[in-house]
Amino acid sequence: MLNIERLDYILQELRQRKFVKVDDLAKKYFVSPSTIRRDLNILVKEGLVRRSYGGATLIEHPSSEIPFQVRKNERQAAKNVIGQLAAEMVQDDQFIFLDATSTTAHMVRHLEGKKNLKIMTTSAQISLDCIDQLSSVQVYCTGGWMNAFLRGFVGEAARQRIAEFRPDILFFSARSLSLEDGITDVNEEDVFMKQQMLKSCRKAVFLCDHSKFDHTSYRVICGYDAIDCIVTDKRPSDLWLHRLESAGVEVVYPGKE
Repeated sequence: MLNIERLDYILQELRQRKFVKVDDLAKKYFVSPSTIRRDLNILVKEGLVRRSYGGATLIEHPSSEIPFQVRKNERQAAKNVIGQLAAEMVQDDQFIFLDATSTTAHMVRHLEGKKNLKIMTTSAQISLDCIDQLSSVQVYCTGGWMNAFLRGFVGEAARQRIAEFRPDILFFSARSLSLEDGITDVNEEDVFMKQQMLKSCRKAVFLCDHSKFDHTSYRVICGYDAIDCIVTDKRPSDLWLHRLESAGVEVVYPGKE
């Protein structure tokens, strides 16, 4: 069993039982107690569980699911830079997808001046921002089940709605990315939504500030072969640039020649 699969099963057990024991998990998954402790430590770092004597307990409202309005006010300068660079990629008359993240939310106001845009989003908040801030736009919202933390729609109905469209460009963000594991996040339903968007779009652009590099969350969204471009607020390291460019991914950052 892969590490990521085991983490998923551990979380499922925690949601059902609220507490798990290290020894019980080790026996169930045929691994050592030290392996389970490492797994639990990953979930602790993600803010999903709390370690207790001999095991771990579930955090009912994990820190990883910070409310949208709070996230929107974090790292505003970096997100504003990213939003401006991303908006420059959009042409008049295009149809774009925006996911329900605070980074894409900072892109909206930079789209003013574009003509005849069509925007579909999974975010109730971003759809309202588009209507309030843009003068020449048609806004489509997926509908579905509303996640209170994301301020966005998730679920099967939302994914089916996304599958009906073929946008020119998808702009999306996530919690982390690493050289080994690609783009990762924590919220399972949101991951499913992003994966459906990636299947539907003609071009995928990942938006991330520099703090998200070299980190891994437990749920894989995609590898670098699934995206066309990364927009960030600072020049990545030479190692990152080589890895991304060798995968055919364009990297956009301030001051790039």
